[in-house]
Amino acid sequence: MSANNKTVVLVHGGFVDGSGWRAVYDELTRDGISVRVVQNPTKSLADDAATTRQILDDIDGEVVLVGHSYGGAVITEAGTHDKVAALVYITAFAPDKGESVNTLIAGFPQDGPQPPILAPQQGYLFLDRTKFHESFAGDLSSQEAAFLADSQVPWGLDALGGTVSEAAWRLKPSWYLRVTEDKMIPPAAQASMAERIGATVIETPGSHAVYVSRPDVVANIIRTAAGAARPRTEA
Repeated sequence: MSANNKTVVLVHGGFVDGSGWRAVYDELTRDGISVRVVQNPTKSLADDAATTRQILDDIDGEVVLVGHSYGGAVITEAGTHDKVAALVYITAFAPDKGESVNTLIAGFPQDGPQPPILAPQQGYLFLDRTKFHESFAGDLSSQEAAFLADSQVPWGLDALGGTVSEAAWRLKPSWYLRVTEDKMIPPAAQASMAERIGATVIETPGSHAVYVSRPDVVANIIRTAAGAARPRTEA
């Protein structure tokens, strides 16, 4: 039985796949919560939103839709689905209508750590493997970070450039996990996005890979959203 009969749907971000959610999945399913994990190809925002909607179509009842990093753009686009009762952003992008991940990145502070993204290769992006640990997964062991670096999923330029057609956070209640040591999405940018979408904010120390390093914290904010979700009218 899911929390308040809601199913949790987990959406991964760029450079990684859904397997990184395993510890969060274990935390939630241990409580009897139904969980589905989306495996997006991260080629384009439109394709990833469509893949997510396929999962939503297959679920009976209400959904708490969770996105990490780029997954925040995906849940913003796909979360208008009528089964979605709440949105949870895990140190994630939260674009508005007409915006993209690229739009948001352009507004990030330039005086802090910059993600070590390599030049595009045939329309896809990768992180520098030698800098992956420090930038993406600073609170994981060197072995865990090396695995993530060596199993990177190519992140398509059309995923970063895809614009949102309608922002689900304008229609659904939202929660945001702000991660204070993130070197991929600056904490100040996280705070600004969370404030703009009117999210309930929880803060935690951790790296961009917080969903791997602190699954209990991530699971707790999801549980809270599942129990507290109520529809809201558009601002």
